Amino acid sequence: MLNVKKITPAIGGIIQGVNFSQPIDEATQDAIYRALLEHKVIFFRAAEITPAAHLAFAKSFGVIDEPHPIYPHVDGYENIVKLENNEKTPPDTNAWHTDLTYKQHQPFASILVARTVPDIGGDTLWSSSSAAYDRLPEHMKAYLDGLDAIHDLGDFRNNFVSDTNPEDNRQKLNDAIVRFGQNVRPLIQKHPITGQTFLNFNEAFVNHIVGLTTNESNALKTWLTNHMNRPEIQMRWKWQAGDIAMWDNRITMHYAVADYLPAYRCMNRITVVSDKRESPAKAPR
Repeated sequence: MLNVKKITPAIGGIIQGVNFSQPIDEATQDAIYRALLEHKVIFFRAAEITPAAHLAFAKSFGVIDEPHPIYPHVDGYENIVKLENNEKTPPDTNAWHTDLTYKQHQPFASILVARTVPDIGGDTLWSSSSAAYDRLPEHMKAYLDGLDAIHDLGDFRNNFVSDTNPEDNRQKLNDAIVRFGQNVRPLIQKHPITGQTFLNFNEAFVNHIVGLTTNESNALKTWLTNHMNRPEIQMRWKWQAGDIAMWDNRITMHYAVADYLPAYRCMNRITVVSDKRESPAKAPR
């Protein structure tokens, strides 16, 4: 039995008793998976996990993502993204988002390891999308049910636009939009394993609400953003070097606080694209 301590009533759990210096047996993997489903984001303090163990741990949950098209990777491990930030390379994840919702297949989970953290600042927040749904007024639940949202690159457009060459900017941005595409997802969905109903909205990647005018869509997006930005459905994690966070990307949002510059922060991330414990027939659209 794992020792799991709740962080808040809505989201978050700390797990003790897992030794990452040894292979994780299947029974422990399954117990960690159950804790993830229950708490939506789970943490291991001072895990001292190697890149090889990080990769093996991620693969025990499903197929991992291809190398990132923009961010660098850990030497010798092209599937482990190296997120390095300081005053010369400021972060671009300081907005509420659910990872890569514009892709055809929304990733299942991410596993993030803290390698170097600033003395002050650099926390990460997570929020529960099912708790956000539960807090909706009944008339809003009825209104949103059946509405779809268009997801696209959103804030990531900034990565393809510079101030030096406007002509080049247009081409790079157009190429990126073609490469990464867009997706249409219901605003209200059910988790494929737990069956929990959740609000599938995030301010970073939702561009438009289908069937509404731009003005109406923007107004609803603002309302949803404000509704989901409530401390009651959030938790905040103060990192220590060696900490591991794993979150269910299907039913959470997160926000990496960019308050530590010019200090240096380095995190290693692996994205698990598919959940091997999920039946393909139950996969969400």
